[in-house]
Amino acid sequence: MNQKLEIIEHYFKLSDLASSDHQALNGLINLFSNDAVVEGASGIVADNPTKIASFFENFFKDNQELRHLCRIIPNSDEYETEWVVAGRKKDGKLFAFHGFDRYKFNQQNKISFLNVEIRK
Repeated sequence: MNQKLEIIEHYFKLSDLASSDHQALNGLINLFSNDAVVEGASGIVADNPTKIASFFENFFKDNQELRHLCRIIPNSDEYETEWVVAGRKKDGKLFAFHGFDRYKFNQQNKISFLNVEIRK
């Protein structure tokens, strides 16, 4: 398996742990390059390391428990992942979503771009 596919799989494994594991949260944030851009499904754009860390910290604070399944579709310079997630919000409400992530990587195999899209 190529390293970019392994990084995406690791991203989802860390996402399932990051709500209750600070080390997993930091590991997830460290998958991104210093000049990365994250476009969240809610329209939030994080375009520097501080904003990216804040984006993920807030996301995992609001989502207390997550379980992902994903299927990675590799392309030449952009990777797409179809995913489903079931979770529990901080207030106890349950939810489930289906969506797609698009990733780009820099030469050091750090994520340089992530776009998250939820499909209805």
